Amino acid sequence: MRFQLTKKESYVGVDIGSHSLKVCQLTQRQKDIRLQSLGLANIPPSSIVNGIIKEPQVIATTLRSLLNNLQIRSKEIVFAISGYSVIIKKISLPVMTEKELGDSIQYEAQQHIPFDMKEVNLDFQILGPLKEDKNSMSVLLVAAKKETLNAYLEVLELAGLEAAIADVTAFALANAYECLNPLEENPLALVNVGAGQITLHGLNNSGPIFTRDIFLGGHQLTEQIQSLWDLSYEEAEKLKLGWDRSPDHLDQIGPPIITTVQSWADETKKVFDMLTASDPDAKPTKIVLSGGSALMPGFPQFLAEKLELPVVLFNPFYQVKIDPDLFDPNYLKAVGPQYAIAFGLALRQRGAG
Repeated sequence: MRFQLTKKESYVGVDIGSHSLKVCQLTQRQKDIRLQSLGLANIPPSSIVNGIIKEPQVIATTLRSLLNNLQIRSKEIVFAISGYSVIIKKISLPVMTEKELGDSIQYEAQQHIPFDMKEVNLDFQILGPLKEDKNSMSVLLVAAKKETLNAYLEVLELAGLEAAIADVTAFALANAYECLNPLEENPLALVNVGAGQITLHGLNNSGPIFTRDIFLGGHQLTEQIQSLWDLSYEEAEKLKLGWDRSPDHLDQIGPPIITTVQSWADETKKVFDMLTASDPDAKPTKIVLSGGSALMPGFPQFLAEKLELPVVLFNPFYQVKIDPDLFDPNYLKAVGPQYAIAFGLALRQRGAG
């Protein structure tokens, strides 16, 4: 939860998604971030269902093979969790030191977290004093179910790897964006559209504003296309992402697809409307879009129209130093949004907290 880049050695970022595994490894030289390794491997849709790991051995074998193919020798991995097993709350408390809050965090968490405290790991970050009340401070409280963490740890153990840091998907996304872009007073929303869920994370230069997970995603579209045209999962994926990359691609593949994508926009708008109702100043003024389904031609334009907000695709590699003999810049630009979370995880470094 500390977004900084201070030391040279970094870990390997592994984004364990419900459709694919994404791996990213970075190094830092002075002020430059350099891409060292990058890769993706698909996993069967049955491996992770609704964010719950069902086939740990399948995922572990795929991950080990991917790391071997990329010739990554490091065994220290940073991964992220999200979904129903993670609760993120922004709360207000009387001003106290980090040690004082650490001593009382169990009690404070009981007031806000609907889990048994024995079943979760807790973390927090003090965001700073409230503008309207200098005697109170804003605190970001995070609770993650131990059962979910243990399931991810089992995958890494089966793969012969070590968990260096367990992060949260929304924070990895924010880490990737903040490392490359100065935040402003006007809020923005990071929107990551994955196969199984949509992660929304709002922030500005004062810190995080909100985090929500919507349990819809690219799997819906792929399965619809499979059914409509009697295709394999892989063929449906290719059709979804489009061969011609034309902006009207969504219209070309049928009304049922539009209906599903409309539901994504509707659910996102509900989150923004609820946020605005409680705090008008927190309404996002821009959307930064990432995730595998963000690559679907026409989707950014569709989302911009429905939400009446500017939408930009997030390419985490645009300021990163690369060796053109190892990485094609055009390829990195094309797939960049898909690697946003893995990139944010790879920024985490030894000793950086």
